Amino acid sequence: MARTRDQIAEAALHLFLERGYDATTLEEVADRAEVHKRTLLRYFPSKSHLVLHGYHSSLEQFRTQMEARGDTPTVEVWQAHVESSARRMARRGPLANVRKIARTEPALEGAYLSIQAKYQALVLGGLLVDLAGRENCEILARVAASALVAGNYAVGAMIFSREAYDELEDAEVQVISLVRDTLLA
Repeated sequence: MARTRDQIAEAALHLFLERGYDATTLEEVADRAEVHKRTLLRYFPSKSHLVLHGYHSSLEQFRTQMEARGDTPTVEVWQAHVESSARRMARRGPLANVRKIARTEPALEGAYLSIQAKYQALVLGGLLVDLAGRENCEILARVAASALVAGNYAVGAMIFSREAYDELEDAEVQVISLVRDTLLA
């Protein structure tokens, strides 16, 4: 099941990058993935879900990591997640650059930003617990969560625009270090 889902999403990304998002049909994706269109639609109700599959999966992994974190500080869980994701993206190279596809379709950009907002809410929830008792806890947690998630989004956009995928992990870890050393110290 997961294998089929990944196979379909991978085929879609290849086609979207080769032919463009609008020019690619769901039938073509199903053919490339060697599945029936009904199978594709069972896993992905729309083309946008095909593009953002990896991001939704990554978000769910982070949610699980946060639920199982115990006493581990949120920023450490976030850093481990970011590093793992960055390595995975570096290995995938251009296929990881769904922002390139998203720029051509406004609805995709909105969906991508919605995923970022969900990450921010998870980080915020963890930071509120971690920072409980500190002066201005809620404001500090909100600013730090925003800085962590939006900062990684911003440097990711910079790296992807240069297609310098092997630089992603270091750049995103720098964001985390800045937040840890300035806001959370």
